[in-house]
Amino acid sequence: MDDKEIEEVLLNLGLKISKPPQAKEKFHILATPPQNFPILEIIRPQDSSRFYLIVMGIGIAPEHKKGLGSMKTDDRFKFLAEITEEVLKMGLDIAILPPGSDIPDAIQIMKVVYSEGLTPNEFLNAYYMVRNAGILVINRINRQFGIKEFKQNTTRYI
Repeated sequence: MDDKEIEEVLLNLGLKISKPPQAKEKFHILATPPQNFPILEIIRPQDSSRFYLIVMGIGIAPEHKKGLGSMKTDDRFKFLAEITEEVLKMGLDIAILPPGSDIPDAIQIMKVVYSEGLTPNEFLNAYYMVRNAGILVINRINRQFGIKEFKQNTTRYI
């Protein structure tokens, strides 16, 4: 698959495609569903890159950061470790940001897919796996600290 084919697949699903203004990569789009949630990014870092990154960023709301901060250190570590393990079991990458932080500002879920021989079905499987893992993370945090509405037109949710 190439850039145009990826855009076509996403548009055929009814997703809105936009390019973030700060994007410096050769190919970097946001895929936004009609309900504006969740927004995923598809990135091909350089012209010569033979892979795409499918990414969902989850910003942690101040109220939830406060809740994390009020947990005992061991409980907070266990809570974040359980989330990390669930995402890793799905075959995805996860980053708690900033690295080494006791209380994260964001959580990033990502899957790398190789472009050569990539079929629309394989791309969509990876896309929805990242999406579902992101929603799982959001639900776990909301269940622990209460529901926080996401901000429209942003990749920050909780």
